[in-house]
Amino acid sequence: MKSCYFLKETIFGLVVSFLRCSSNASAQSYIGGSFSFSGSSVRSSASTTIRTCSTTFNVAPDFGWFIGDKWAVGIRPTVGFSNTSNNEGVQSKNFSLGINPYARYQLLAHNRFGLWAEADPAITFLQSRSQTRDGVWSSNSHSTAYGVDLLPVLTYQLNRHISLETRLNLFSLYLKGMDSENSTSGIRQHSFSGGLYATTKDSVGTLGEITIGFLYKF
Repeated sequence: MKSCYFLKETIFGLVVSFLRCSSNASAQSYIGGSFSFSGSSVRSSASTTIRTCSTTFNVAPDFGWFIGDKWAVGIRPTVGFSNTSNNEGVQSKNFSLGINPYARYQLLAHNRFGLWAEADPAITFLQSRSQTRDGVWSSNSHSTAYGVDLLPVLTYQLNRHISLETRLNLFSLYLKGMDSENSTSGIRQHSFSGGLYATTKDSVGTLGEITIGFLYKF
């Protein structure tokens, strides 16, 4: 449990420290982020026809500061929502709200490419609810997830203001924890894990999962 408390305090401490960088005269600010919205509808039939509809929404703006040529610090708030329901009244809803301060250091630079090492702590609050076909909420759980990843980030400078970036998921050093409580059943759970992930196997499939974002430097 001491490891869990230390990790939480470290994340909150980093949030305060990174926000102070905005008052640093030598810091150059930037913005970026990601946004996604999707919906689906599936119809299946056996004895009766069931139509299931799903909606997912996620947004994660990115605010940060370059400190000199080698360091960058930032903060990335996240909001997510998903809803799945069918015509028989079965429904599930999920909501997440998180904050993700981070720091990165440039390891290599070649032409317009840059390779950075990023420490990526995060804390996220989650709520999940499920409703049965008779309209009764059968499950209502609240969770707090927290952790930190150390991973490489590849950047490409398009011009003096805009750069592309991607977090490479071929390598990651991580520590993660979660505290959860189901108010319907009264069950509480605590978990903590850590490890090192690195692979060269199935690299084509892994690279296919990479997403590219952008940053705008003022």
